[in-house]
Amino acid sequence: MIGIILRTASEARPFWQWVEKASAFEPASSIRALGYPPHLTLARYPAASPAILHEALVVFAKEKPVSLIFDRIGLFDVDPLVLWLSPRADQRLLDLHAKIHGIVDPALCDPHYRPGQWTPHLTIAMAIPANRREEALALAAGSFDPFSLVFDAVECVSWPPVRVVETTQLGG
Repeated sequence: MIGIILRTASEARPFWQWVEKASAFEPASSIRALGYPPHLTLARYPAASPAILHEALVVFAKEKPVSLIFDRIGLFDVDPLVLWLSPRADQRLLDLHAKIHGIVDPALCDPHYRPGQWTPHLTIAMAIPANRREEALALAAGSFDPFSLVFDAVECVSWPPVRVVETTQLGG
């Protein structure tokens, strides 16, 4: 798998606090196991040439960092259960997503990451077994203090394991 990722280099303390809470339901923290900073996956491809994705990254060279406010927990109700933090609606984020798909044919992209199908999210746990589902749902339904993160780079990343292919710093 290869994708285009929006990531932060900030300490992201609130994010990691939520990872700790959510990973309590996993056998081991799936997010810490990645060894990768907090990120939003903008597009992912089962097979795509890094050269093609490079063209999409070039567009980001003139973009300013993206500041997002996260204000709730969401979930993908699959097995295993996935918990994630949801950013407030942000037109700029949607525009950046659209720019990628204006360069790289959306038909090459995983259907969940195509325009009109993509749910922006910051994953905090992706391996919650069925026997911990109710506890995870209770966490998702609990109170949430919004926080912001600034995303300052776009990367082309392959996985597994996570390997950075190319980085473009935002700062235009």
